[in-house]
Amino acid sequence: MIGISIFKWFKILVQIRFNIQLKQVPKILLITFLNIVLYPYILMEQLIFKKKIRETKIEKDPIFIIGHWRSGTTHLHKMIALDKQFGYISLTETSFPHLFLGSSKLLHTLMRPITPKKRATDKVPMFPEMPHEHEFALLFLSLYSPLLAVSFSAKYEHYIRYITFEDVSQKEIDVWKKWFLYLTKKLTFKEKGKQLVLKNPLDTCRIKLILELFPNAKFVHLMRNPYDLYYSTIKLHKHNTEIYAMQKITYNLEEIILENYNIMYDKYYEEVDLIPEGNLVNVRFEDLIDNPLEQLEKIYATLNLENFENAKQQVLPYLLSVANYKPSSYQITKKDKKMIDSHWHDTIVKWGYEKA
Repeated sequence: MIGISIFKWFKILVQIRFNIQLKQVPKILLITFLNIVLYPYILMEQLIFKKKIRETKIEKDPIFIIGHWRSGTTHLHKMIALDKQFGYISLTETSFPHLFLGSSKLLHTLMRPITPKKRATDKVPMFPEMPHEHEFALLFLSLYSPLLAVSFSAKYEHYIRYITFEDVSQKEIDVWKKWFLYLTKKLTFKEKGKQLVLKNPLDTCRIKLILELFPNAKFVHLMRNPYDLYYSTIKLHKHNTEIYAMQKITYNLEEIILENYNIMYDKYYEEVDLIPEGNLVNVRFEDLIDNPLEQLEKIYATLNLENFENAKQQVLPYLLSVANYKPSSYQITKKDKKMIDSHWHDTIVKWGYEKA
């Protein structure tokens, strides 16, 4: 929450009626203080760049990497972002969406000592300039994100609606779209007009909204064995709640993972046919891990992206650096396998994974 507009930060505190665990009060005070300090810099960036951002033209609609968390979206995002013909949003920029044009180098410098060297869930290296998902930026800009449900679980039902934007007002949808377009223009300006490659698992169930903004958007959809995905997602959410929760958790973690997966994919299959022909490619996580260059070539060919051979040379050093990485393996009990299959049966069958 450091880097959000102080007024939007107070709006969140009012929404939750200042209902914070006592042990979290020092954190809340620190966030409030730092956001007050940063606000003049936000105003300065708006004054300097507002007109330039508004006048920025998006010549090529973005490429969106989608798929449930823990499906390999980060790995693929890093690969494609290494191709210098594309632009992306970094960890620092998604954390400080109001400030990254005028203070980018300073923010990277400040982020470096506080960014973990490796992601706790899977030991993947982290650094401030790494490609990251834009949902955090959209949260800070619009306040319409289900990620707030992790921090403020007492308002879980209110915030979780923003997974798909069903049961929200048209005004909220319009505000979210306005900020998404603003962010995309701002990134395009920063990247000097390059086509953007953006990654966000939540975009999996926002196809219609994205196409309303970017009619020729291209999509790479990643799929992973749902049994492994279940355990990996639990591990991710346990880690995130330990860091980000500011209220006592009021939901059952396993139940919401099972439920939200179905919400995501029910919406995805309801809307996927809206994507223009030739603008969608499906990739299995297991194939991406085993044959990354083969899958990357498939993506470039299917989406009609240029200069694969150049991209290949730029990606090879990264692939060599992670050659020894092995995804976590899980001992799945028969009971759990039947339970997962009973909830996620449709995608298990659709994607050709082994039924319980």
